[in-house]
Amino acid sequence: MHSLTTEVAIIGAGTAGCFMANLLDEAGIDCLLIEKSRGLGGRCSRRRIGNDYSIDLGAPEFSPSKVTHPLLKDKLSTWVSAGYLSPWTKNISRFDTPTGNKETLETLCGTPSMSTWHNKIAGHINSLTQSRVYRIKRADSHWHLLDKSHQLLAVSNRIVITSPPEQAIDLLNSVGNLSYSKISPSDSHPQYVCAIGFTQPLNMNADVYKSGHALLHTAIRENSKPDRTCPAPLQEIWVLHSTHEWAQQQWHADSDTAAIQLTESFCQHFGIDAKPSILTSHYWRMAQHKTASQENTPYIWNDALKVGCCGDWLGSGGTFGALNSALALHQKMLK
Repeated sequence: MHSLTTEVAIIGAGTAGCFMANLLDEAGIDCLLIEKSRGLGGRCSRRRIGNDYSIDLGAPEFSPSKVTHPLLKDKLSTWVSAGYLSPWTKNISRFDTPTGNKETLETLCGTPSMSTWHNKIAGHINSLTQSRVYRIKRADSHWHLLDKSHQLLAVSNRIVITSPPEQAIDLLNSVGNLSYSKISPSDSHPQYVCAIGFTQPLNMNADVYKSGHALLHTAIRENSKPDRTCPAPLQEIWVLHSTHEWAQQQWHADSDTAAIQLTESFCQHFGIDAKPSILTSHYWRMAQHKTASQENTPYIWNDALKVGCCGDWLGSGGTFGALNSALALHQKMLK
């Protein structure tokens, strides 16, 4: 295996990793994305259904109303203008009051998928996929990034870790002398997700349902998003996200088994007689993380070692938290 030499090695190609790579690239700094999965996107990944349709199986959206930093506002405006992100206006209701008051909300989602947005902003940057960094060590005045077999993956001057906290701990433990008091190894929660299709339209009151159900955390009418036309013969596609509590009770059960239970619960709750087809399912072992204390900064950085962390769990959670954390660390690194 040939190792790659770079100025900044970015471990993890989710939202924080891709945005960090985008910012460094624009600043003229050579960087390398290293991702254990097959492609970019992290927990904004998609699953292809058929030849020309894909479904968001992770983070479905984020709210631009939280964005206050001028640079990030400009970024969002540029991405919307380029068609990487699109406004999504939808009706939201609760599971336990499905015919009650609806809230109309506009957020942003990737077009035609969340992972497409990641590929648009970082797909041109050097990356190494299906490669997991298990250890980092100092050698010859550089950082050496090693895989499970202790083979050298890359050599860099600086390292940015964007992995979930449990995985970040393992890497930081291999460095030593780096404070990571913000990280707790038991802060991640699992989640099951599945996509189901109907060959006839459903008479539903809202596009998104949240809260008030023991099994279902969120139900999203996927084809209510911009540029999501259902492939024939389907008329509607719904993505069901389990509650984290229910997912923990399943003890890593097979995702297909969990999908059946989620589908049955959805149909029973709304009195749906039409028989849906389960299009795909997935189990997120670390779907959501308890956010770290925001007392100081939304990132971790050791200037002497040139090693740091950023991610959603350091920046208030969610997609916006990941963007905010990456931007803050990027500005720290350039000082």
